[in-house]
Amino acid sequence: VLRPSSVAVIGASRRPGTVGGEVVRNLLAAGFSGPLHLVNVRGGEVAGRPTVPTIADVEGDVELAVIVVPANAVLAVARACAAKGVRALVVLTGGFADVGPAGRARQDELLAVCRAAGMRMVGPNCLGVANPRPETALNATVAPTAPTPGDVGFASQSGGFGSAAIDAAAARGIGFSSFVTMGGKADLSGNDFLEYWEQDPDTAVVLLYLDSFGNPRRFGRIARRITTAKPIVAVKSARAAAAGRRAASSHIGALLAAAEVTVDALFAHAGVLRAETVGEMFDVAGLLARQPLPRGDRVAVLTNAGGPGVACADACEAAGLRIERLSDATRKQLAEGLRAEVSSGNPVDMTASATAEQYERSLRVLLHDDAVDAVVTIFVRPLAARAAEVARGIAAAAERADRPVLAVWLGADAPAAADTGTVPRFSTPEEAVRALAHAVQHARRRAAPPDPPFEPTDADTATAATTVAEGLGRGGGWLPSDDVERLLHCWGIPVVASR
Repeated sequence: VLRPSSVAVIGASRRPGTVGGEVVRNLLAAGFSGPLHLVNVRGGEVAGRPTVPTIADVEGDVELAVIVVPANAVLAVARACAAKGVRALVVLTGGFADVGPAGRARQDELLAVCRAAGMRMVGPNCLGVANPRPETALNATVAPTAPTPGDVGFASQSGGFGSAAIDAAAARGIGFSSFVTMGGKADLSGNDFLEYWEQDPDTAVVLLYLDSFGNPRRFGRIARRITTAKPIVAVKSARAAAAGRRAASSHIGALLAAAEVTVDALFAHAGVLRAETVGEMFDVAGLLARQPLPRGDRVAVLTNAGGPGVACADACEAAGLRIERLSDATRKQLAEGLRAEVSSGNPVDMTASATAEQYERSLRVLLHDDAVDAVVTIFVRPLAARAAEVARGIAAAAERADRPVLAVWLGADAPAAADTGTVPRFSTPEEAVRALAHAVQHARRRAAPPDPPFEPTDADTATAATTVAEGLGRGGGWLPSDDVERLLHCWGIPVVASR
């Protein structure tokens, strides 16, 4: 799917603006490294390339087929792909489980065709997949903007969110090792791609947008293993929708299934960093991919304006990060390079007269203080300096630092990406602090010892098995509360007494 040796587009269209036309345009623009075959039942040329009427007419092997034919033709095309020996499908077409029971039956039949032939499938009803790294150069999506190469693996159930993610990444100078939209998740899911990225040397950070969990237990097990080495940042949608479902239903099972607290608990146990928005997700990704992990939670703030510095300190306190007094030695070194009226406390307010040289020198001093685990710099455009000059100074000081540096640029005078180097850019102190708090959380996860295996010494497994068997014998579903309490007692889990 993500490193195919050859690709066929079935339903390739010569009409711009159509799904079949845009996916061909994107594949050609990316310069896919292998053979690209175009299938159009009417024949002729598409984008100046010859087409064949069916997949069977393609000469040579096809590893990945991108299907963009109408929903009622997808099953026949999938069977033809199976007969051809295609290894994987990306089904962009909608009209399956997304449209009701009839579509669900069609999706089940499509999955059965794939399983019988040993083909894997992404979709249906997805935006496509991409691997923009030069050795593959695959963009089998209909996204209006092409993902750029980098070291972030991204998977989304939502195609619209995936398209927005490409734009959010580009605005922050972040690139992708691979990009996947899963749509209906009939076959391949986020868990499968997590296991791929775990082994992929080109992926440093994993980002997920999830509407639902197909197998939350497997997700938790895989994610907890991965987060000991690579960070996973996730946006789980539908907080409001879950509240709506709870309000609309009086059934205790539906209430528990929709409870957001279970998602938070799952993420916390698995070491997954939960972001609220796509912007926050990529803020965190940019920091984790480009900067060292913080060794602790002590933050120094370097600013040329007092108000934003105080706002940053407040945000740190709210996020559980510490703003502590700098050592006397550090304060003395800072004072030697600044004007007499400058505050060398924490935040370090250099006032509006601060120059690019003073930013660079003061940052180097802070980065040599063992009591500082991270530095947030803040720049508000004054008369004395320009953002580009200050950005180059900050980048030079942070280049070989062993702790993270974050830069906040307030106002219209923001530097270009070429000036900031590997220092991530933020628009507000609060955004920078949220990203830093996630980095501290991941650093603690990396440093945590492995989980000890659970070894019950006096579990009543016979009673537990009997309780479960009786529940299944009644037809499954939710266990009555008395049985739940009995089951928990079998494993030594204490339960609050009820009357």
